[in-house]
Amino acid sequence: MTLNTRLESVVSTVATRLASVVAGAALLCAASAPAMAGSVTEAGETVGLALAAPLPPGWYLVDTASYISRENKPDIEAIVNIPVIAWSSPWTLFGGRVEAYAAFPEDVLNVGGNYSSGFYNDALLVGEAWDFGNGWSFSAFVGGYGPMKANGLASNNWVFNFRPSVAYIANDWTFAVNVIYGILGNNLNSGGLNGPDYLNYDLTAVKTIGNWTIGPVGYGSADTSTPYAGYAQQSQFALGGFVGYGFGPVTWQFYITHDVTETGYTGEDTRAFMRWVVPLKF
Repeated sequence: MTLNTRLESVVSTVATRLASVVAGAALLCAASAPAMAGSVTEAGETVGLALAAPLPPGWYLVDTASYISRENKPDIEAIVNIPVIAWSSPWTLFGGRVEAYAAFPEDVLNVGGNYSSGFYNDALLVGEAWDFGNGWSFSAFVGGYGPMKANGLASNNWVFNFRPSVAYIANDWTFAVNVIYGILGNNLNSGGLNGPDYLNYDLTAVKTIGNWTIGPVGYGSADTSTPYAGYAQQSQFALGGFVGYGFGPVTWQFYITHDVTETGYTGEDTRAFMRWVVPLKF
């Protein structure tokens, strides 16, 4: 294997494994943005990434920016930026690589001409990733979002997350399914529930050709509880396309999706994501 081939392999592994990095995105907070209520974890935030593949030990920085547009009454737009630090430890436990991720997201939200912006709920997840050989890998992470006093975007709730993922990576193909189950705690101000539990699933089927990676992606999200009387559960499913390019040790990725079906949102989402992945050396 040549040095260039090895670098491409490492970059591909880094890019595919950093899905948990995007775990910090909490754009659609039911508590902080009622007009965009739904799962606290942004639907579609881990598409294009194989969460299950272990990262080489080390530190990583990823910055993911996304734009969301929903034709609604009123129309809704949002821009999100999520800087994240990921750590793949030198340790293994029960054969899996121990890893952790911390995210510090910020958001600009426009609901019918009314703007709000700022930081919102930080996230921390820890877990393990196993390489079973023959292309198969699996990971499981637990953690979630910490409460944050309301600033127009943040939610003053604890939000537990459980994130299992499975991937098959072989012959330059990557097939991945990432599942995110969230349980919303009581609001620390009111003491009651102000948002639903939720289930997200992100889907990837991409092909690597030289430095390029391309293919279809999709995602779904659905509320799994009714937090208070009169709440209407929501769900959506979207499809789109993905492209990525490796610049030596740095990876650039872009994908865009559109809802093919939705319930309860009264409008279809179009989402565009751009991501930079940078391995760090200390």
